[in-house]
Amino acid sequence: MKKTLISLAASCVFAFAGGIEFNTLSANFSQTVQSDDAKISYGGDFSATKEHAVWHYKTPTIKNIFFSFTKVVVIEPELEQAIITNIKETPNLTAILANAKPNKNGVYEASFDDVKYLIELKGDLPSKISYTDKMDNKVVINLSNVRKNAPVNEAIFKPSIPKNYDIITQ
Repeated sequence: MKKTLISLAASCVFAFAGGIEFNTLSANFSQTVQSDDAKISYGGDFSATKEHAVWHYKTPTIKNIFFSFTKVVVIEPELEQAIITNIKETPNLTAILANAKPNKNGVYEASFDDVKYLIELKGDLPSKISYTDKMDNKVVINLSNVRKNAPVNEAIFKPSIPKNYDIITQ
């Protein structure tokens, strides 16, 4: 599930950079990931610019995920660890979703790497993103209190890893 969590967060962050124009985007989220035999629900908030994003998971456990185009840093306080992943190739979801088209129901569809994303809007703001990932997990992310182009302190995108944490580099 950990790889799924990171990939879906990355997908959503960079998805907003394309089909929905913004300088900054922030929201609260509730997310469910359902596999054949398990369902996990998450909640928290995120902020994104066109270059960076941070997801603060508050439930069921605290976790902070920081994204840039070259690196993902996952800080897990309960485990006292940070996982740093250098990204050599970032999927260009920005370009793909810039070409997202509304279907007959008014839901926007975008595809990348054999995954189809469905993006629902309320007004001009994203309210729900759903897709089935390559591991056949059904993912639904509901957004609330969405703020577009509100000022965001750029410092929130810089991870701060406590000195006593184990650091895992991938």
